[in-house]
Amino acid sequence: MALAAVACGHGAAVAPRAAVPEPNRPATGNAQARLIDEADGHLDAGIAELKQGHLNKAREEFDAAVDIYLTGPGGAYATPELADGYRRTLDAIHLREIEALAAGDGFKEPLSEPASIDEVGDLAVAEAAPNPDTRRTAEEAIQAEANDFPVELNDRTLACIDLYQGRLRDWFSAALARGGRYLPHIREVFAEEGIPQDLAYLALVESAFKTNALSRAKAKGVFQFIPATGKRYGLQQDWWVDERSDPEKATHAAAKYLKQLYAMLGDWNLALAGYNAGEYKVLRGINRYGTRDFWELARTRSAFRPETRNYVPMIHAAIVVAKAPEKYGFNVTPDARLAYDRVAVAGPVDLRVIAECVETPLDEVRSLNPELKRLATPAGESYAMRVPQGRGAQLTTCLAAVPAEKRVQFRTHVVARGQTLYSVAKKYGIRSQDLADANGLSVRKTLSTGTELIIPIEPRAAVVASRTPSTGVTRASNEIGSSRTRLSYRIRPGDTLGSIATQYGTTVRELQSWNRLRSTRIAAGSVLTIFSARKF
Repeated sequence: MALAAVACGHGAAVAPRAAVPEPNRPATGNAQARLIDEADGHLDAGIAELKQGHLNKAREEFDAAVDIYLTGPGGAYATPELADGYRRTLDAIHLREIEALAAGDGFKEPLSEPASIDEVGDLAVAEAAPNPDTRRTAEEAIQAEANDFPVELNDRTLACIDLYQGRLRDWFSAALARGGRYLPHIREVFAEEGIPQDLAYLALVESAFKTNALSRAKAKGVFQFIPATGKRYGLQQDWWVDERSDPEKATHAAAKYLKQLYAMLGDWNLALAGYNAGEYKVLRGINRYGTRDFWELARTRSAFRPETRNYVPMIHAAIVVAKAPEKYGFNVTPDARLAYDRVAVAGPVDLRVIAECVETPLDEVRSLNPELKRLATPAGESYAMRVPQGRGAQLTTCLAAVPAEKRVQFRTHVVARGQTLYSVAKKYGIRSQDLADANGLSVRKTLSTGTELIIPIEPRAAVVASRTPSTGVTRASNEIGSSRTRLSYRIRPGDTLGSIATQYGTTVRELQSWNRLRSTRIAAGSVLTIFSARKF
């Protein structure tokens, strides 16, 4: 990828490391030094933009710094001082590029957090009689609140309430605050599906309302669907997205699953047990012990695992405490409900480009679209992108003006004659299936010559071959001051630096200098910046 674009960085995390030394700037004083100072100003501005994750703005500043040398009187090599400043500027940009490459290319999945069901499901729930004050407070809370789910204030539920007030107090408080983003929508969907709205607190026990929660059993999202159950209820899971982490789609899936469990088992407590343990585990317990009373089955100890025995009373307790937190000494300010616009985005677009378009931090864009596994919208389809409320039209207008090559700032490969998905995958050391998934293709797809593929790999500094093309065409001057046109050239199979230099009236040495090439080896699909003396 291009050194000026720092295209392979991983969002705002690509800020330069403290260990990278700042360029050693020459003294100022004359016209030549003022030119160097001006270029240094753009270089510093580009580094500052890069720290904020503003890749396009950083690119503009870096290009401006380079252009000052190339368009100055006599060009970048007019004097030893200018040549030194020019090389120092290119080196500084290159260092930032190397760091960006080391940070990843945006194809890594975001990190998951432990699911609360793993954290709280294994806790021992006290069997002793609860404190009388706990029962009295719970009874008052139940009477004061409107409830559409029959909460059972037995000893196990009250013991769980004690847990929430005691060792799980900080966890419960944080979960309750986070729930403000999702609870209103969950309750609305549950009401539409005709199931108790209070079951929304199932998500508190499952995940503490974390969209990226991942359990030991590989269940994921706010409602903790395992892969198979997620697919059964229409949650797409592929290389680009995992809709188990989409709070909207997962809520609809959870409502349908709970509704089906109730229809099968005839009792909401058994339905909750089925959500945790699987419906067939519950049916086996019913058939073995001849009862449909969850609390009686839980007392047998062999009907359910400890996690399931704890799971149902924990949901009962969560309903009691969450609906009257002040009675339990919680002073919680719920997060604001999510508010956003949806914009149809066609094909893969770098989320960093979208973040710049809507003038929103990258982390916020990602938090609005937690189902995205990569730092881009999916290939081969239109994706309904969430952006902060009021910014939808801004994104539509902005993307319409962004050139196609700037929408995705990841490594690509242009298919040469005779290449297949297998041979391309082997070339880059990746699986054919991953390459096919990244491009929305069947693994058996025949590739046409000239097709551009997204390559889902971590780039290495050693394969950086070119600068990312600049926007549009600008005027520039070469070292001896003659007028030149700046343009971008995508390398085709069979091209050499010599043939390209001849075509555009320049030299191999100049091509190497403009593009920071250490050898004459080039790769098809890479893009070269050229300052040509010919008119196009």
